[in-house]
Amino acid sequence: MTEDSQQVWADYYARIRRRRIAETEILHSQMSADGVNDDTVLALDFLHSGPVERDVRSLAEQLSEHYSMTVAPQADGDYWNAVGTTRPEGIDGMNLQRCVDWVTFMCDVASSYGCVFSTWRLADPAREEFWTNETIDVDPEVGG
Repeated sequence: MTEDSQQVWADYYARIRRRRIAETEILHSQMSADGVNDDTVLALDFLHSGPVERDVRSLAEQLSEHYSMTVAPQADGDYWNAVGTTRPEGIDGMNLQRCVDWVTFMCDVASSYGCVFSTWRLADPAREEFWTNETIDVDPEVGG
């Protein structure tokens, strides 16, 4: 990779990271408004994707220390998904800082494998409610 193409990728990953963090702040605000607090036990599901099966599998292997992971090709066959979950276990204490730290880590670890941290969903199974970044449209590059 030339220096210019490396910079393009570095800039791309930095933009994705800023967007995911902005989504996290909005998502956490929605969760708080819906009554989620530090004691609420949530299920966490997430998705990473990448073009190289070996890299996606390596990412999934690293994350499997703390999450249940599966790897499968996307329907178009051009990319691979690493899907993770905390289920059947849950997590609590998902205050804003912990959410931002988790999303930042997921962005950084995905980038280290040439993958992208794509989506996540926090669910409160007891109340049958969920919150996902897929419903948030924010671009911190243009001020939200």
